[in-house]
Amino acid sequence: MAFEYKPGIYKTTKFLPGNESEIAPGELVLIRTDGEFAPASALKPVMNQNNQWQFQMPGIKIPQNSLNWGDTLVKLPHEGFYRLLREMSFDGGGRWLVNAIVQLGYTRKAEPILFIAQRRNPLSSNDLFFSDKGVKVELEGIEELIEPLAWYQEPAKS
Repeated sequence: MAFEYKPGIYKTTKFLPGNESEIAPGELVLIRTDGEFAPASALKPVMNQNNQWQFQMPGIKIPQNSLNWGDTLVKLPHEGFYRLLREMSFDGGGRWLVNAIVQLGYTRKAEPILFIAQRRNPLSSNDLFFSDKGVKVELEGIEELIEPLAWYQEPAKS
């Protein structure tokens, strides 16, 4: 039975058959299954803005004879905002407290990075700031380290 692809971001562990020069092991990819991307397409990251990847369109259709390639993918938690479930201490004395707001992002090699929420001083607006410099964490056990948060996304201004 063929693998049923689910949309989301993944880490590759094998070359994509027939597209070995395009998608190799140890890379971040976005799988899309909607509309023109069906039954499944793999998109590579091209630009990172605000610690979130934009992915290359139109992507690479996963060949029919490679449908079980999906069995080799590692599903990753969504990029976005989370709270820390345990304190993180760093060399040099820094630490992030339990319940701190963090943003989860990834390197091109699908390595998770956490960015801590900060308020700037002097306070000129009621915004949180996330640096473009984060802390790499291990993928193994990340679900025990962070919990997703909900937030309101303001619609684009027309």
